[in-house]
Amino acid sequence: MASESENLPTRKIGYARVSTADQNPDMQIQALKNYGVPENLIFIDKASGGTMKRPQFIRAMKYAQHEGTELVVWKLDRLGRTLGGILDTLELLTDRGVDFVSLTESIDTKGPMGKAMIRLLAVFAELERDLIRERTKAGIARARERGERGGRPLAMTEERIAKAAEMLAEGERGNTVWRAMQKMEGPKISRAAYYAWQKVWDVENRSPDTHGE
Repeated sequence: MASESENLPTRKIGYARVSTADQNPDMQIQALKNYGVPENLIFIDKASGGTMKRPQFIRAMKYAQHEGTELVVWKLDRLGRTLGGILDTLELLTDRGVDFVSLTESIDTKGPMGKAMIRLLAVFAELERDLIRERTKAGIARARERGERGGRPLAMTEERIAKAAEMLAEGERGNTVWRAMQKMEGPKISRAAYYAWQKVWDVENRSPDTHGE
């Protein structure tokens, strides 16, 4: 929907995202237009629930390069699936001098309240990272315990568990993670064995709305 033109007619850049092709982004688009974002500068991704590949987000970020520009979203979670990922994007925008607006949460980094909200998000993002690290350590401990009981060498080694947990937390699809496991040192891991491990990880780590955006 967005124009390829390099000349921005407005300082407002909009980004919208839905998780499946059959979901309708019209509500997000209308909210962005009501805020004053031109329709030709609204970038829309239709991503599946298991992938974070967002070509239109990348384009929006290319437009949001300079001071005096605003990146506007309908809701904060449109910016990313994890608090850590959202915060990384917000820090990049800050470094560029670009303001950020989330309409649903009334976040506007041009004002002191918006800046305070970002600092609060940073605290929660660190808590999220700590939680992921603790759960990863617990998974490694369980894997080590099973290995000490004998039997075949465990395909999900400590290194693989740590890498897989990191990739899944960032929203990578299971098939992508499994292929990454194949390239790491250790015994071969079948697709079935990997998904059996991921099923347990999902139950222990995924929030209820992870696949429902």
